[in-house]
Amino acid sequence: MTKRKKAVVIPFPLKQKKKSGNVYDVFPKRVADNFMEYHQLGIEWRNNMRKKTIYEGYPFEPPCDPIIDNLVWFTDEHKNFGVWIYNNSEQKIQVNEEIEFGWSPFVRKSTAPPNEPIHINSVEMRKHLVWYVDQQGYGQFGIIKSTGDVWLPHPKPDGWT
Repeated sequence: MTKRKKAVVIPFPLKQKKKSGNVYDVFPKRVADNFMEYHQLGIEWRNNMRKKTIYEGYPFEPPCDPIIDNLVWFTDEHKNFGVWIYNNSEQKIQVNEEIEFGWSPFVRKSTAPPNEPIHINSVEMRKHLVWYVDQQGYGQFGIIKSTGDVWLPHPKPDGWT
């Protein structure tokens, strides 16, 4: 019988030395590598997939009426994208130009998204894509369902501060 190796577990909350700066200075190498790989995939998405997600009037006009009343359509004219924002904070909607990470490199201290996500695969998905901002002003991309429920890929770990 061969001895099996144990899986490597990255504990949450991450023991961060600081929350801003280079992703490799803030997160473990494996987490930072995954984040950088995601951004490399963005080049292929922008060249091949993005055009399939564009509709007439984008990014200045939303793809539909808001699913719930609290949604605001946000357009970044310089980066040429738009997205729904669900802001649960008391803060004004604006991009935080400083890179201040949350509990994941995909979570930022910003009430507006710093970039367009690359996992969009259709115009229909743009209707449900949302930059969700929690009460402390940390945002991340998620999907809002027709019921108003929001799915977030990076939920805040218990005890994260």
